Amino acid sequence: MAATFLWLLIPNAPDVPDNAPFAGVSIQTEQNVPLHLPNRGFRCTETEQEFQCQIDIQDQLLTLNLTKGQGYPYDLSNCRASYGRQAVGCRESGQNYAPTLAKMYEITNLNLSPQQIQTVRQTYWGINTLMQLGEVRLTWISAGLAITAGISAAFFTWLHPEFWSKGFVSFACGFGVYQLVERFLSGVPFDVVTPYGLTPEDWIRVIRGGAIAVGIATMLVTALLLWRRVNRFSRVLISLVIGAGIFSLALWSFGWIGYVFPLFDWANQFLPQGHLLALFFIVISVLVAIAAVILIWTYTNLSIRKFLCLGSGFGAIALASNLFMYLLLDLGYID
Repeated sequence: MAATFLWLLIPNAPDVPDNAPFAGVSIQTEQNVPLHLPNRGFRCTETEQEFQCQIDIQDQLLTLNLTKGQGYPYDLSNCRASYGRQAVGCRESGQNYAPTLAKMYEITNLNLSPQQIQTVRQTYWGINTLMQLGEVRLTWISAGLAITAGISAAFFTWLHPEFWSKGFVSFACGFGVYQLVERFLSGVPFDVVTPYGLTPEDWIRVIRGGAIAVGIATMLVTALLLWRRVNRFSRVLISLVIGAGIFSLALWSFGWIGYVFPLFDWANQFLPQGHLLALFFIVISVLVAIAAVILIWTYTNLSIRKFLCLGSGFGAIALASNLFMYLLLDLGYID
């Protein structure tokens, strides 16, 4: 199912400017249900002053002429459209990030019959399905797939708590600590570090480099503890670091569970901006982290297997949800 979702997302992404200078084009219909056309279906040429893009619709050419911007060529204006050499309406309908900020256009007065509209909709069913789902439902689907991946990973790990499971959990713990460190350092205001000679760009590099370094170190020490016994003092330190990683993974995972089950929104009625729900997720994540520390500290075959299931489950949710979020943002489906 995840492969099908990715197969639907990637080919229909409005990749500007590689495919076309605009994020998308839709056709107004009598049923008030827009008929979306993929921007990669357009064939575009350009001159110094304008872009001209064409697509075949029911054996006729739909042509768009768009004037380039003065300072930025993709700041388009003055849309003129024709269909079968007859002028039709063209108006700007918004903007989208795809993956640069680009305009969207709506074609009016095309006068396609209901049968023609249905045929075109079936031809471009992928982009129309995605646009009909919208940002919220796409996020729900991503969250559902991520949670399914987590449950599957935990089940697989229980049956096979060996090399690959230990390697995956080590990587997941490293990723969790990386996220935790990056979020913490990103909260430091720039004016705190600039007196020490760091520019904002330098500080961003420090944040990323430091978070990656701590994440890699966490991955290595987690693998060390899973594959061999260490002394008592080292086990205490490593267990606490692992607990921090599991806390980060669990907190991110519970946030995505909140997307799948919108009924959690009832909590927002009690405190503004969802503070109660956020506190609930933090408390649950702390409990999960404590359980992980106890399991890894106990260090029996059964406790290690339980820890691996816990780490692989939350790790798979966090990694999969980050992947889907990155794709949805980078491909221009959500802002």
